Amino acid sequence: MYTDGGARGNPGPAASGYAIFGPAGEVLDKGAKTIGRRTNNEAEYEALIWAIQRAKAISVGDVRFHSDSELMVRQVNGVYQVKKEHLRVLVERVKKEAAGFRSFRIVSLPREDERIQLVDALVNDALDGQGF
Repeated sequence: MYTDGGARGNPGPAASGYAIFGPAGEVLDKGAKTIGRRTNNEAEYEALIWAIQRAKAISVGDVRFHSDSELMVRQVNGVYQVKKEHLRVLVERVKKEAAGFRSFRIVSLPREDERIQLVDALVNDALDGQGF
């Protein structure tokens, strides 16, 4: 599972997206949507939460999520403290949603990763489609 979120302005009009790939690399599901006015970090968290919810429809087994948001990944993994209350609430939502899987992992990837770029394009298309 690959996620991305972005805002045009920070905060500003924002969108979140995801793509779920099968074992052979095939796209099982993907989507992007605008989510109102958010910060970049909030959009990243919203993308992860949405992807977790969508992934549950496919599997409750072992899952691995990927994001280019190093901050979010490190906060969810407990490497960084979450100092801002509105982000702490989102971290707790992620953990609650992820509890349904046999195992849950989230890792950080560089922006240059081709699957991250695919999801980034979905996010930008959603924002462009709304005139942002």
